Amino acid sequence: MIQQESLKKRLAKLTAPIFIETLLIMMLGAVDTIMLSRHSDNSVAAVGVVNQIIMLTFLVFEVINLGTSVLCSQYLGAKLHKKVVQVVGVSILVNLAVGITVSLVLFFCARPIFA
Repeated sequence: MIQQESLKKRLAKLTAPIFIETLLIMMLGAVDTIMLSRHSDNSVAAVGVVNQIIMLTFLVFEVINLGTSVLCSQYLGAKLHKKVVQVVGVSILVNLAVGITVSLVLFFCARPIFA
């Protein structure tokens, strides 16, 4: 029972920073919209569109990271530590490849996307 409480405390310590990070990322678009609402309607519309693209990109990375954490948990539970290292390595490579691809698409195709 004591070990269970210790696990809950450790989980709570991990959850708080993740929640704060996600909250700050989500609030970024809202704050931008509020700040630009005094400037012009076009700027608010532009920030709204960009915010949707950012949230979609954020969702892609969250799905990859969620899958990685599930696999790591399973392998750690089975005491397959070498597999954990492989999963983390593949996850970093996939995140890097997706990040570069999304960045290039958004950089070179910005006009058609926003048109």
